[in-house]
Amino acid sequence: MPRTTTGAERCASAWSRRDARTRTRTRTRATSNETTTSTSRGMTREESKELCALLAEDLTHLFDARGIDAALYARDVSFEDPLTKYDSFGGYEFNIKMLRGVFDPTYVMHDIYQSGDWEITTRWTMTMRVPSFPFVWRPTLTFTGTSIMGIDPETKRVKTHVDTWDSIENQRHLSPEGVAEVLKQIFDFTQTPSLDTPGYVVLKKRRDYEVRRYDKYLVAETGPGLNVKEMSSSSGVSKMEGQAAGRAFNSLAGYIFGRANASGTAMEMTTPVFTKNNTMQFVVSGDSVDKLPASTNDEVVLKEEVGGIYVAKKFSGVATEQSAREVEDSLRKLIKRDGLEADGNAALAQYNDPFTNPLVRRNEIIIPVSNFVM
Repeated sequence: MPRTTTGAERCASAWSRRDARTRTRTRTRATSNETTTSTSRGMTREESKELCALLAEDLTHLFDARGIDAALYARDVSFEDPLTKYDSFGGYEFNIKMLRGVFDPTYVMHDIYQSGDWEITTRWTMTMRVPSFPFVWRPTLTFTGTSIMGIDPETKRVKTHVDTWDSIENQRHLSPEGVAEVLKQIFDFTQTPSLDTPGYVVLKKRRDYEVRRYDKYLVAETGPGLNVKEMSSSSGVSKMEGQAAGRAFNSLAGYIFGRANASGTAMEMTTPVFTKNNTMQFVVSGDSVDKLPASTNDEVVLKEEVGGIYVAKKFSGVATEQSAREVEDSLRKLIKRDGLEADGNAALAQYNDPFTNPLVRRNEIIIPVSNFVM
């Protein structure tokens, strides 16, 4: 969750960028000695900064035991998103408590800023876990979007609250597109093992892909029978097949299971297995490369992946060279459509072991991008 002061500073910055016509009109009134109030000209810088700070702090309690502060909202506040609609604070609060009790949501605010004279907008990510009964496959729902809050000029309370989702176009209440998006996520049967994995936050979930911010993580890396330092890059996904894949996998497994590391220590299994640039990587749990046991196999090197912003597209089934290439081509068309710029080669991420039913395997193509903005 971002620091409250950062949100307030962003809000104040947005106030300073209001259109020139509004500022000119305000200066004209001041020159003619007209009395102008904050109600007629919109929020002052101080009001904007204070309200952004209050809301930013309050929303950190959206789904905890404390809950949101009723004093910041009008009693008849109207709330609407693509699935729900309420016309009172009581209804709005009921919806929040229902989500907390049933879905155990996680809410992350990325930004808060003044978006109009009497309007404040937040950008957020929310994830929810669907109950295990009757959904035994335990799907996780992820939504990103904005909350547009209209402020009452007299009371300085939130009087309207409209949520939008990045994954749909039709934002109206009970839009068929919104219902379809929820059902699509619920009936995603792909399985992610309960193993250590690189941490990331979904910054924007579109209909066809996700934009993620990855934390740094450690990997053991090798190639198909060659020292990785001698290998050249390719322009796309390299899906190893046959003996090459088997040799690379066995080299990495030897390091992880302690047969080929200096301490002889078996490490915890992790996920996913990455394939890129004609190399294979196992994720390794740890704080730094220096603290990992050294590899005793010259074909296995240890390195830190710095993380960053990536786009990702999920697919199930057996990740063959052809299927990986098709998904990569599709993803590249999507990021070009949305004005993003690829900043490196694609990688294939495989989360499941070979014995997992192909229908529920989680595979992904991920591509780094350089120009994403919230």
